[in-house]
This record gives sequence, structure tokens and C-alpha cells, in this order.
Amino acid sequence: MGGKPIRSGHGFYFCFALLIYLSGCSSFYDLSQQRQLGEELASGNQLLIHGDFDGSLKTFENVVMRAKDRPPADAAIYNIGLVQAHPQNPKRDRPQAIGSFNLVITRYPDSPWAEPAKVWISVLSEAEESKQEIEKSKQLVEKSQLELEHNRQAMEKSKQEIEKSRLELEKSRQEIEKTKQMIEKSKQVDIEIEQKRRERGR
Repeated sequence: MGGKPIRSGHGFYFCFALLIYLSGCSSFYDLSQQRQLGEELASGNQLLIHGDFDGSLKTFENVVMRAKDRPPADAAIYNIGLVQAHPQNPKRDRPQAIGSFNLVITRYPDSPWAEPAKVWISVLSEAEESKQEIEKSKQLVEKSQLELEHNRQAMEKSKQEIEKSRLELEKSRQEIEKTKQMIEKSKQVDIEIEQKRRERGR
């Protein structure tokens, strides 16, 4: 009665075959996802080449999100750094780019992109330091110009004060000269009066 009992050996082979099948499906899914991510990464690079910085950035960010800390997330983060550092990108941001390249180095130290990321960090750090030095020099120049203008105004004010003093001195000199003339005239009048008095006394 009933069917034939399943031999334990057949059950083992069935489970083993099922396991291999599922493993194969999983591997196939992984390969398919890797291929899709690779294509998306290539698409992001094309967008970057054609100057679509926003589009390429979004594409690379999507690859990072989907890859979940597995390759090609390292390449995508490296390319995000390239977008952020690109000289023609109006939204370029050197500190953010340095942060992206640092992320490649710390999170994926064995990645082939880690060494180029170190080079980029060195180049961008030097550029950032030069930018800060230029900004500092610019501020010093502006400060010097303000001080020069302040000195010019102070000199102009001193010049005006000197001119004012000169005019006052000239006015005083004229008044002294006028007073002197009046004294001389007064003396002359006194002399004339004295002469007339003498003439009358004769």
C-alpha cells in the first residue's frame, strides 16, 4: 500500500541540486547587477565628459547607493570626487572633493582607485592652500589700500590745516603792516602838529 518510500540518498541529492540551483541564481543575479552598475558607471562618465555635472553626480550617487559598499562603489565615489573637483563645474567644491577621495582611501584601501585618490588629495590640498594664501594676500592688499587712503586723507587734512595757518599768518602779517603804517602816519601827524605849534610861537 502507498507509494514507494523515498530513499534518503535521493533526498540528499535533491537538496544538493536545489542548493546549487539557488546558488547559481544568486550568482547570476549578482553578475547581472554588477553589469548594470558597470553600465551606469560608464553612463555617468559619459555625462561628465559632456559637461553634465549634475547628471553625472546623480548617476554616481545612485551607483554608490545600489552597490552598498561593494565595487563599483569605490569607482563611483572616486568619480564623485572628480565631479566636485572639475574646474569647469560651476558648483565645484575642493573640500568636498577631498572628502570624497578620502572616503575612497579609508573605506576601500585595497581599491585600484585609492592611489589616484591620494594624488588628487595632494593636488587639491595644494590648490586650496594656494587659494587661501591668495585670499590672505588680497586681504593684506585691501588693508594696505585702506591704510594708504587713510594716510592720504590725513595728509590732505594736514595740508589744508597748513594752508589755513599760512593764510592766518598772512592775515596777521598784513594787520601788523597796517598797524605799523598807522603808527607811522600817526607819528607824521604829530610831527606836523609840533611844527605848526612852533611856527605860531615865533
